[in-house]
Amino acid sequence: MKDKIFAIVKKPNGGSEIRLIEKDQRTYNAVIEGKREVIPFPALPSVCIIFDGEGLKNNKKPNCFLSGYNDLILGTAIFAGINFETGFVSLTEEQAVKIEDYIKINDAKGFAGNPAEQIASEYLPLSEENYLLGLLSEVKTKYKNLKIKWMKR
Repeated sequence: MKDKIFAIVKKPNGGSEIRLIEKDQRTYNAVIEGKREVIPFPALPSVCIIFDGEGLKNNKKPNCFLSGYNDLILGTAIFAGINFETGFVSLTEEQAVKIEDYIKINDAKGFAGNPAEQIASEYLPLSEENYLLGLLSEVKTKYKNLKIKWMKR
């Protein structure tokens, strides 16, 4: 039996729901209906967003503005917890409430502009593994800077 996680699935029409989904790459790809990309959630540590990285190319509808990235998610998105040791994990109740609040404020339902104008040109990690490596690199950099400051005293 495959592991399952609780995650929030947000569709472009504005609706979102907490769902129990299989912890499986095929499941993620089936839910988002496209090429999976993973980015950190801008408002909470240890939470990420899984979405179709080719949403613009695939003419997907606007879903949610990403205020921290000056970007826009197109198509269905999954909001899930993430852990260095186990990859994607279930959201806590507190995380789910904060994500729902964020979604309400940043919903792109009814967005009439050109999505291409909202898409950032920055590189986004393509996989859960790249995202975790990026986080690890950031932690190592911060630790190194702290260590250097401490040694200079």
